[in-house]
Amino acid sequence: MRVCFHCRAELASRERVPFKELCPKCEAFLHCCRNCRLYSPDVHHHCLSTTTEFVPDVERANYCEEFAFREIEVEKPAKTKAAKKEPQSTSRPKTAREKFESLFKD
Repeated sequence: MRVCFHCRAELASRERVPFKELCPKCEAFLHCCRNCRLYSPDVHHHCLSTTTEFVPDVERANYCEEFAFREIEVEKPAKTKAAKKEPQSTSRPKTAREKFESLFKD
């Protein structure tokens, strides 16, 4: 699934992303290093490719020919049958001192 790096909005999958394409939700550039599968903040110039040119602002649109949109798997919460909820106590939480003293009560 394709998501915007800035707002995490789900995006429609297309073959290619135009250079000046904007996110429909937050208007961040989509054809940028942060959305690329080769982007890695831990490597030199933030790119796993050794043949790309340096891009000073990884959140701005660029003309990199090696750009490939990063696909992210989004985990959906598993549906469970009526999850049991523990009743919440209405008493105030114990202070550290009260917890310590309760250890030595008979």
